Amino acid sequence: MENNFEDIQKLWQAQQPVEFDLSSLISGLKKTEAKQRRELTFMAIITPLTIGFLFWSMPWRESQGIAISLYLIAFAMIGVLALTVKAKLSKDNGTERFSNTAYLKAQIAKLKSRYTITSKYMYGYTFLLLLALNISYFILLEPLSAMARIGIHLALTGVIAVFMHWQIRRKIKKYDRELKPLIEKMEGMLEEGIAQSK
Repeated sequence: MENNFEDIQKLWQAQQPVEFDLSSLISGLKKTEAKQRRELTFMAIITPLTIGFLFWSMPWRESQGIAISLYLIAFAMIGVLALTVKAKLSKDNGTERFSNTAYLKAQIAKLKSRYTITSKYMYGYTFLLLLALNISYFILLEPLSAMARIGIHLALTGVIAVFMHWQIRRKIKKYDRELKPLIEKMEGMLEEGIAQSK
């Protein structure tokens, strides 16, 4: 039994350390950066179009409440866009940069901030959106009976809240598949001392 243990110990010690596959890491970072670029392009187009359409279609000049609700929506959308821009990965993902510990830490922080935007700030965005919509509907539905208005408010709030929660959970699961392996690989590089400061 003791000999078996010694043989296993020798085999374990003789094993070569697992090397990180830098090419797959770089490829993953480039794919993530390309996806972020597409997402940012879409957001940069849809945000002003949505805000412009709302201000064009809603009677915000006639009601201070509707104007406030539109400003809340604009603030929320621009805020999410700004946070997404801030979390964008650096363009240069060349292998020569992987000896720079600060670079790896910055990339890890940016990838982790994607989780924070989705899990924390998107719920704040949802709250502002619901508040703004309820303010607008409170004013626009004034001719209806109190029960009808309450029903519409509750239905609208419930549907949007459930839909946004589902979308947020879906996005987090997507990040678990795509971003978490990259984060873990880079953290492993830092822990193993593969990335050394220049």
